[in-house]
Amino acid sequence: MNAISLVAGTSARRFCVTAGLALGSMANSAWADSSTTDSSPVKAHLIVIDLMLENLNTGPRPHTFANAGAVFAGADFDMSKIMGLTGGTFQFEYTFFPWMRNEGQPTANAWQGATGSALGGAAMRNDIDKGYLSKFEYQQMLLDNHLEIDVGRSNPKRHFYIINCENWVTCNDPIIENTTGILPYPYGSWGGYSRYSFDNGQYIHAGAFESNPTHYIKRTKGWNWDPGDASGITWLAGIGAQKNFAQTPLAYHYELNSFYNTSEQTDILDGSTRRGSSGLIYRFMQTLSREGGSSAGNPDKAWQVFGAWTWSADDLQPFEHFVEAGITRVGPFGRPQDSVSLKASYLRLGDKQVQYQHDQRLLATGVDQGVSKGESRVELNMVWQATPYLALQPSVQYVFNPSNFYNPQAEVSSNGAVVGLQIVYNLGSQIGL
Repeated sequence: MNAISLVAGTSARRFCVTAGLALGSMANSAWADSSTTDSSPVKAHLIVIDLMLENLNTGPRPHTFANAGAVFAGADFDMSKIMGLTGGTFQFEYTFFPWMRNEGQPTANAWQGATGSALGGAAMRNDIDKGYLSKFEYQQMLLDNHLEIDVGRSNPKRHFYIINCENWVTCNDPIIENTTGILPYPYGSWGGYSRYSFDNGQYIHAGAFESNPTHYIKRTKGWNWDPGDASGITWLAGIGAQKNFAQTPLAYHYELNSFYNTSEQTDILDGSTRRGSSGLIYRFMQTLSREGGSSAGNPDKAWQVFGAWTWSADDLQPFEHFVEAGITRVGPFGRPQDSVSLKASYLRLGDKQVQYQHDQRLLATGVDQGVSKGESRVELNMVWQATPYLALQPSVQYVFNPSNFYNPQAEVSSNGAVVGLQIVYNLGSQIGL
């Protein structure tokens, strides 16, 4: 379950780097190849990412630009070679956030507020600190590598979020971001995780993680380890099935998780509170056909479908459910390392969120406008492996019935487009780490 698989070889799916999710984790993908011949007790990684976004014509402030940079620097220490602890690995990672523009909390005056939409605005990461300790965790493999146990500081998304989108720019889920109590990725918190994998590719897993937004808001850089500020605990558990192309001709990954967050929840309409929020998370990726390539390796071309469904059981949360479905062509234009995807998403707002936006808008502008409960988008994106170490991920999405989740006092926005480009550079592999 090492998170970010990026591109470091002849294919974007063939390179696994333990740099974290970085808007996505291809290590959770059936394309990922975790094999390695490196015998060094320390495996370092250095990944540089830059995300550029442009709001073309939607939201309260069209023609708005934003930029988010991230540098993932860390290492895995093989404790069997260092201390004789068979199956043990200590994982460390610090993430820097350079080149930030138009990010910020509160969101109304930043890029997310300019876009307004819960879908169009979600791509921008509000990395309000200069850097954060994103991983400080010990992993132990037991029972012939069937049982995995992780303890330390990490982000739950590394373990409970299948990144089934080839392009990571808009591979997001507003319910997970705003309901589970999980800190924004890659911010880490105290937690524990366990997974048991069966020989047939099925697995069960569970974890508990500190929910501590205070450390994020106070810009502690991840070095304040006092759990006394925690608002609660996020419990997660689920089942899944996964096989890569070395295990089956048609690789797949399915996962169903449940969550329960013990933090105090507030009614945005009357200010009343109660404890606890729960829901379900389902995500999948399935290869439908393949062409070429070795029988035990990645194909030259393939068709894949992917999708997601997330549901919140708490009427105090901003969203009721999220549905997404898409199709990916792997190996377009005769390039096995590239992909093109088309997907559609639908987000259902809760009744209280709709009423709250109406009240805030009326109070601020005097305009009595309603907003649709259903927000949706279509997106076309691509992954282009420019070099063995450099990947470009352009995307364009068109948002229908945009909500003003990030800027509730603004007037209702018109439909419109948001374009993005993410650059992923495996600097560590380039310099021989």
